[in-house]
Amino acid sequence: MLCSAGTSGDKNVAAAGRIEHFVAGSKAGTRVVSGCYHIQNVNSLHARYKRFMKPLSGPVTKNLSG
Repeated sequence: MLCSAGTSGDKNVAAAGRIEHFVAGSKAGTRVVSGCYHIQNVNSLHARYKRFMKPLSGPVTKNLSG
C-alpha cells in the first residue's frame, strides 16, 4: 500500500509495483481517505523515517581509507 500526496511520481511507482495507492491531500475534503488514511499520519511517518535515517548518513565506504 502507498499513501501519498498524489504526485505523478507516486502514481507511477504504485502502477509499476502494482500496489494500492491512496491519495491524501492537504485541501479540505481530501485529508482523510477511506476513513483511516490521514495526511497528518503520512507526514508523521515520513518525519520518523527521516529521523531514523539521519544518523546513518556517514562517510561512504570508498572514503574510509582517507
